[in-house]
Amino acid sequence: MDPGAYPPDGTRGNLFLAGAVTTGVWYGAALSFSYLWPDAPGAKDLRIPIAGPWLALADTGCADRDPNCSTFMVVLRAILTTIDAVGQAGGVLVMAESAFLTTAASKPAAPSPSATSKRASIRPAPVLTDSALGLGLVGSF
Repeated sequence: MDPGAYPPDGTRGNLFLAGAVTTGVWYGAALSFSYLWPDAPGAKDLRIPIAGPWLALADTGCADRDPNCSTFMVVLRAILTTIDAVGQAGGVLVMAESAFLTTAASKPAAPSPSATSKRASIRPAPVLTDSALGLGLVGSF
């Protein structure tokens, strides 16, 4: 196993911060658009963090008081809302990834070969056949 394969120990915090900043930037964009075009369908939904853009996608179309609304604007608004929704969700996923990231300091110590060869061990293992799925035991003595 290559010891340089894992990122340094402080990476978790930096990764969480990067995800939080990403989510915040995309939420700020959605919030600003909701106040720039308050009469647009779904504008109030954009003020909800993370779920707002997904809710706004369900309410696309022209505002009742907008006589200059065109198909181009509806499609453009839907594309920008989708990009914003993916950006916010991506930031949340990056924050979640920081919880499961293996770093150089948190990797489990590999057992020495002599220690594993002297002990007997039994562990569960999946059993897959053409018609069944099960659980079996595998051991070494």
